[in-house]
Amino acid sequence: MKLIIRFFSFLFCLQSFSQAISNQDKITKYLTDYFSQDREIIHVQFNKNLFINNEDIAFKGYILSKNNNIPNSNTTNVQLIVYDNNEQIIQKQLLFAQNGIFSGGIHLTEKFKPGKYYFHFYTNWMNNFKENDSFNQTIEIIDKNTPYAFENKEFNWKTAEIDLFPEGGIIVNDIVNLIGIKITDCDKTGIETDGVILDSKSNEITRFRTNQMGNGVFYLKPDLNEKYTLEINNDKLKIKQPLGKITETGIVLSAPNNPARNNLLVVLKTNEKGLQTYKNKKFTILIQQNGNSMQQEVSFNNNKTDQSFYFDKKYLPNGVNTIRVLDEDLNEITERLTYIEEGKNLSTTLDTKTTSNDSIIVSGKTDFSKARLSISVLPEKSICINQKKTILGTFYLNAYLEKPETNTYFYFDPENKTRRQDIELLLLNQNKGKYLWENIKSGPPKISFEFEKGVTINGKVEKELKPDSKNKISLVALKNNLFDQTTIDQNNDFKFEHFFVQDSTVLALQMSNEKNTTLSTKIEARIARNEPRFVLGPSFEKTFCPATKSVDNIFNFQPHKTETTELKEVAIKNTFKKEVFTHKDDMSPMARAFKFDGKEYGTVLNFLSSNGYNTGINQSDFSVYIKERRGSYLGESASSPNVYIDNFLLFDFNQLFNLTLDQIDEIYIDQTGSSDTSGTGHGTIKIFMKTGQKNDYFKVKFTTLIVTKGFARNFTYKTPPFENQDEFNYFSTLGWFPNIELNDHLDYQIKIPKNQQREIQIAIEGFTNDGQLISEFKKVPIGVNN
Repeated sequence: MKLIIRFFSFLFCLQSFSQAISNQDKITKYLTDYFSQDREIIHVQFNKNLFINNEDIAFKGYILSKNNNIPNSNTTNVQLIVYDNNEQIIQKQLLFAQNGIFSGGIHLTEKFKPGKYYFHFYTNWMNNFKENDSFNQTIEIIDKNTPYAFENKEFNWKTAEIDLFPEGGIIVNDIVNLIGIKITDCDKTGIETDGVILDSKSNEITRFRTNQMGNGVFYLKPDLNEKYTLEINNDKLKIKQPLGKITETGIVLSAPNNPARNNLLVVLKTNEKGLQTYKNKKFTILIQQNGNSMQQEVSFNNNKTDQSFYFDKKYLPNGVNTIRVLDEDLNEITERLTYIEEGKNLSTTLDTKTTSNDSIIVSGKTDFSKARLSISVLPEKSICINQKKTILGTFYLNAYLEKPETNTYFYFDPENKTRRQDIELLLLNQNKGKYLWENIKSGPPKISFEFEKGVTINGKVEKELKPDSKNKISLVALKNNLFDQTTIDQNNDFKFEHFFVQDSTVLALQMSNEKNTTLSTKIEARIARNEPRFVLGPSFEKTFCPATKSVDNIFNFQPHKTETTELKEVAIKNTFKKEVFTHKDDMSPMARAFKFDGKEYGTVLNFLSSNGYNTGINQSDFSVYIKERRGSYLGESASSPNVYIDNFLLFDFNQLFNLTLDQIDEIYIDQTGSSDTSGTGHGTIKIFMKTGQKNDYFKVKFTTLIVTKGFARNFTYKTPPFENQDEFNYFSTLGWFPNIELNDHLDYQIKIPKNQQREIQIAIEGFTNDGQLISEFKKVPIGVNN
C-alpha cells in the first residue's frame, strides 16, 4: 500500500509540474528547438540576364546566416546545376565560397542553343530543412545568326485571373473586413487596373485599384443576406465574378502597419455573435521571425469586438515577420505577414569622368565600410538587364514567403515612393508564409545531410604494411602549391578530408616512411564525393503565356566580317637560321625532331594529337591515354608509345596533363620504335625540358590523380567583340567587377571603355561584415573630360 501511495504521489507531482508549463513557455521552446540549427540563404547577382551565345555569363554569390543575419563564413561548398528549357541538366559546378561569398561563370559557345536556362544554387546542408532557401535565376541565350525580336511588354489580358485574400482568410459578417485582391495573367505578371464591388441590385458598394504588380485592397462591411459581385469593365478587361462566401462569425487578424510609427498595431476582432462564441477563451498573438518572437495573451472577456495591442518595432527584426493567432491548445487559427524596416538602406554616390584614352572612370562614395560588392555596368540602351531580383528582396522578403516573388526590385526601388505600402499589399495577398506552424510544433529538424567542407580523397596502397608501420601518404599539387600528409590505416587505406582543390588539377601521391624516404608502391586514389541533389527539387520560373514578340521591332545582327588586307610589294630577306638539336643523337634517324623557342602555346598532349597520336582522358578512371592513331584500327589492344621525360621512362601519363610547350626544349617522335631498345610500347616519344625547368618530380615514381568532382576552376570574365555600335549598345557589358572590397575606406573606382556612351546603367549588390545589405540600380550620366 505504501508503494501505491508513493506512485500516485509521483504522478500528482508530475501532473502538477506539466501544468506549470505555460503556453508562452511552450511556444518559446517550439521556436528555440525548430531554429536551433543555423540556416544558409543564397543570393546571386548576374552581370545581366540576356546573352549572345559567344559571351560570358558571370555571377557573384552572397550567403547569409539566417540565425545571425551576417555573412555565413562557414559555408565553403555551393552546388550549381544548370538546366535547359526542357529541364535537362546541361552543366554542374561545385563553387568555392569563402567569408560568405563566391563567384564564377560560364564561357558560352554555339553549343548552347537559344532559349531559357535555369541556374539553381544550393548547399547540401539546406536539405535538412523543410523550407527552400536555395536560389534560382532564369537567363536567356540568343543566337547572332537569327534576328532578335524585342519582347512585347503588353499584358495577356485574355488570361487575367483574380484572387482574393481577406484578412484572417475569411469574410466575416457585419464588421469592416480588409480584403486584398491580386490580378495576374497566365505568366503571373501583375495587371494594373481598377474595378468595383456591387451588391445584388448593382449598387456600387466600394472601389479598388491594383498597382503595377497586380496587388490592391478594398474595405467591405458585408451583410450575410446580400450577394456581392466584383466587376472590372474597361477597354481591355471585362470580368464579373462573385465575391465569395461570407461567414456568420469568426476571428479576423488585422495589422495596419504604419511605417512612420515606432509601434506595430495588431487588432484581433470578431462580430457580436463571435463575442458569445469566444467568451472565456484565451488566445495568443505571436509575432515571429526565425527564433525571434514577441507574444501577447488576449481574450474577448471585456465584451469588445476589437482587441488592440501595440508591439515596439525596435524588438522586431527587419524583413518579413509572421503574426499568428493561436488557441489554448496552441493550434493556429490564422496568420498574417507584415514588414519591418527600421533604419535606412545603405547607398552609394556615383560620379563619372572621361579620360584622354577614351575611358570612363566611375568613382563610388559610400556611407559604409568593411563591405564586399559586385558591380555590373551596361550601356545606356542595354536590353539585357532586367533588374528584378535584389539581395534585399532575397534576404528580407523571399526568405519568408511560401512562393518567392520574381520581381523584388519594385519593392526596394528608392524611386518608388509608395514601396512600403506596396510591400504590405504584397504580404496581405499571401495565403501563408514559408514557415508553417505545424512544422514548427513538430520538433527540431532531423539532421541527415552533412555540412560539406571541401572534397575527400580516398585511396589504398598496394604494398603490404607491417602492423606498427608509420608510413604516410604525401599529396602534392604540382602547379598549385598544395601539400598535405595523412596516415595509412591497418587496411592500407588513407583519406584526405576537407581538401580544397579545383577540377583538372594534377595531384601527385607518394608513400614515405618515418625517415621521409620515398617508398615505391602502387597507389589507387579517387575523389570520393557524391554530388548532392536538392531534396525539394529546383523551382523553374517558367512562363506559360504564348510568347509575344514584336514583328515590327526586329534587330538583325551584322554578319561577322573577315578582315582582308591588300598586300604591297615587299623585299624578302633570307633570315633562316638552322635549328640546332641537342639530343638528336639519342634517337634513330627515323625520328622527327621538334625545337621550341618558348613562344609556343598549348599543351604537350595537344601537340602529340597534331602529330600522329590520339590523346585524351579515359572516362572509366580519368587517366591520360596516348595511342598511335594508326593503331586505332586495331582496337583497344593497340599499345601506347614509350614516353620519356629527360630520358626517364614515364609509367604514369597523368604527369603530362598540365605540361605546356613553353616548358619544353625538344620533342622527338619515332613511330617505328627503333629509337628504343625496350620490347614494349608502340613507338617512342622523348621530351626534353628547358634548362631551369623543375623536372625532379618526373624522376620519382608518383601516382597521379587528375581531379574531377572538385571545385570549378577560377573564372576570368571577357567581353567579346561586337560588329557595330548598335549591337554593342543593346547587348554588351561595359564592365563586370565581382570583387570590390571596402575595408577601412569608403570609396572605390572602376574603369570602363566609353564607347560613345552618354549615360550608363550600374547595378550594385553586396553586404557588409555585420550583415547590412547594399542593393542599387542607377543610371549615371557621363561627365565631361577632366
